[in-house]
Amino acid sequence: MTQEAAPRQGAVGHLGDIDVESVFWEARPELAAVRQYARAAMAAPWAVLGCVLARVALSVPPVVVLPPLGNDRNAVASLNVFVGLVAPSGVGKGVATRAAEGFLMVAPGGGRLIVERPLGSGEGMSHVFTETVDEGEDMPALHSVWFDVPEVDTLTALVGRKASTLASEVRKMFTGESLGFQNADAARRKIVPAHSYRAALVAGVQPRKAGPLLDDAAGGTPQRFLWMPATDPGAPDVLPPAPDPYVWSSPVLATEPRRVLLNVAGSIKAQLQAERRARLREEITDDNGQQSLVRLKVAALLALLARRVEVTEGDWHLADFVMTVSDHTRTRMRDALRADAARENRARAEARAAFDEHQDDAAVQRTASKILAALSTEPRPASGVRSALGKNLRDYFDAAADSLIRRGLIERTEDEYRGQARTLLRLRE
Repeated sequence: MTQEAAPRQGAVGHLGDIDVESVFWEARPELAAVRQYARAAMAAPWAVLGCVLARVALSVPPVVVLPPLGNDRNAVASLNVFVGLVAPSGVGKGVATRAAEGFLMVAPGGGRLIVERPLGSGEGMSHVFTETVDEGEDMPALHSVWFDVPEVDTLTALVGRKASTLASEVRKMFTGESLGFQNADAARRKIVPAHSYRAALVAGVQPRKAGPLLDDAAGGTPQRFLWMPATDPGAPDVLPPAPDPYVWSSPVLATEPRRVLLNVAGSIKAQLQAERRARLREEITDDNGQQSLVRLKVAALLALLARRVEVTEGDWHLADFVMTVSDHTRTRMRDALRADAARENRARAEARAAFDEHQDDAAVQRTASKILAALSTEPRPASGVRSALGKNLRDYFDAAADSLIRRGLIERTEDEYRGQARTLLRLRE
């Protein structure tokens, strides 16, 4: 195993003479295998990694949680994860999800059953996490749920429905809070206790359709996502051989009845506590509070992928690579949206200018017609002709008169009247 890299900052790609992507992928054998399997399948390695981590989360029982930052023993966080696979239409979200499924082979009895469901209403979400036993009592389901959203505009449309509860339920699902609503109809009343379920939401995201989701930063939805590019600029010309699937099993039994706190290194907790303290004191006031939790989840899932329940500094450092990729991908989406908005604004301005020019041309023509109607072969003061026009045409008088002169239809002369210079107009004979 190669030495794990220290956290790095900046754009994805090269940092000085260091190829940061190679440093990440070569840090551990399972990560190198993810990249090789992805490229053998002609999928994007980062997208496949995001899906692999989602499958790891789903395979681990919901009693496995992240420990609290403070001394409240109940303030734990779920490993439920949201992944956005970002690429233009047709590039291959489905290829990445299938590659992840093929790569991670969960040994028999080594993880929970994963079922795939489409995302629907907020009220309907709680139904997929409950099972009704013979006595009519609702019990937490024994399966984990992969919520599949092929296109991000499906998610934004569902969230944007009038009186929709989906956005709030999705945000609660991220942290493992209780789901469901009190309802007089027992058949519709499904309450899912906190940390009794495991879920992953994986969405295909076309950058130019992500605006409504990214605009919900105040609600915290985009900050909960791990944004993974579903493109691969480094895709090789010659496909590598596919490695054997990675045989994996959860380090915590799927039937474990008691809560299991992952052991997070003290240095990591100290860093998170310092950030939390700064936010409490309003020393940090941005909307990115959830990003540190996403990074901690990534670090924990990397540890679990290595079949460990201890989250080490190495996991934390590697999670920094992943978060930088996520941040870079999110920034590129925003840049694409801004570029589109700028193009649309330019197009609207050009269309308006063309419309205004057309309107001006028409107004000049109407003004010219009225000038001709008002003149004869006898000279007439231009000021009188202008005053006789309607207010909406007076601004076009000079342009209309110049046009008529160029066309040889009228003449313009100058004289004095009562000691004042004046302009005269008349029809040409």
